[in-house]
Amino acid sequence: MTRRNLFAVALGGFALPVRAEDRTVFLSLPDARPVLESFAGERPGGLQGASLSPESWLAWETARDREIRSRLKRGDADSVINLVLFGTSFTAQPRVAGDSADVVGKLILARVHDMAMAVGRPGHNERLQFAAGWLKENGADPSAPAAAKRVEAVLLENALRMLREQREYTKAIAEAKRKEDAAGLFVTRSSLYQSRGLSLDTSFRPNFAIERALTEIKTAGLLRSVRRAAVIGPGLDFADKRSGYDFYPIQTLQPFALVDSLRKLGLAGPSEPQVEIFDLSDRVIGHVRRAVAQARAGVPYTVQVPLDGDTRWLPETVDYWRSLGAEIGAEAKAFDPPAGVHARMHAVRIRPSVVALLHPASLDIVVEQLPLSPDRLLDLVVATNVLVYYGPFEQALAVRNIAGMLRPGGVLLANNALPEGEETSMKTAGITSLPYSEDPDDGDRMVWYRRS
Repeated sequence: MTRRNLFAVALGGFALPVRAEDRTVFLSLPDARPVLESFAGERPGGLQGASLSPESWLAWETARDREIRSRLKRGDADSVINLVLFGTSFTAQPRVAGDSADVVGKLILARVHDMAMAVGRPGHNERLQFAAGWLKENGADPSAPAAAKRVEAVLLENALRMLREQREYTKAIAEAKRKEDAAGLFVTRSSLYQSRGLSLDTSFRPNFAIERALTEIKTAGLLRSVRRAAVIGPGLDFADKRSGYDFYPIQTLQPFALVDSLRKLGLAGPSEPQVEIFDLSDRVIGHVRRAVAQARAGVPYTVQVPLDGDTRWLPETVDYWRSLGAEIGAEAKAFDPPAGVHARMHAVRIRPSVVALLHPASLDIVVEQLPLSPDRLLDLVVATNVLVYYGPFEQALAVRNIAGMLRPGGVLLANNALPEGEETSMKTAGITSLPYSEDPDDGDRMVWYRRS
């Protein structure tokens, strides 16, 4: 069954129409059956038994798609609270760090108070505008008279919820570490957020691991050139604990970092690689659509890439940060960090011709794929910090959908342990492990999955 994407964005004089070929389809029952058989004893509600019909399968997919998309709202809440905890544009308070509970508690209260004051007068600050809209949707309109106390209550409630959830995640990781089983720890991390809201926050780190993995893949002869690629869930740099700040505009980075790496490694082929952008979020898709439409009118896209000054980075990470974007743009003026923010800045003005390579499409990778003709099949798919939000069954469906868009021998790069084998049509071809800093928990394991 075809699901028509009607999402379009008016861009103040720029308009980017949705391509007819960007109409996604739900995964058919015959294509899903190998996964259903593999998970016969672990299927979610509504899928038990052997009498599953195309109609009941489609009904389950439709309902699951609605539920998954609803998790974006919870992810929006997490993004707002990340802004409360780590933002610098609305407060002179330091970012929340791992001090004593008493100190952190007082700091959070002070930051919540400052945010409650700021969202009442967001001005042109797009992050504060978003936070104000989210608060209004959740019964705390910052523009209402005497709204500050209600705003503070909603923000504090959600901050405490996030801290409780984070303690549970930390507990799960600590338990996996106690077993001294590296593979088991990786599996635990790979579906850690399966009940969490879908957050859009991102950073530059995984892009370094992608470049290192692509270097090794090229050496192994698994990829000689990439004509068509896709990025699933590129995210938006809203306010990240480790590597994101809010003193520069909201941006997306991964699609551009990927093109930069492909060119640097000589994998871009004779023509520039076309890059599909798949995401659930209208905010992400709209952001990319605006960038592409403006690029077609000759407007470049500038990214600001911070390097946290309090992290003991490894030299090769710093080298990657320093050279990021050299193949796709020119050095641009970086924003100056505000007082109290210890970060080095690197900015790149990306050429419009590079931005125009992106083709955004709204897609739920768990239940949907984009039907591609043989000449449009993908050579490479990147999905980092995305599939961690799903359990093994949904991950298997997602991998099956990805395989349906990859050419035979095409590669999926993901920092997750994912279901593989005949049921998904994907097998592990290699692993790249990369530390970013001297912190033993600050690194990535990038798995190369290859379509059989």
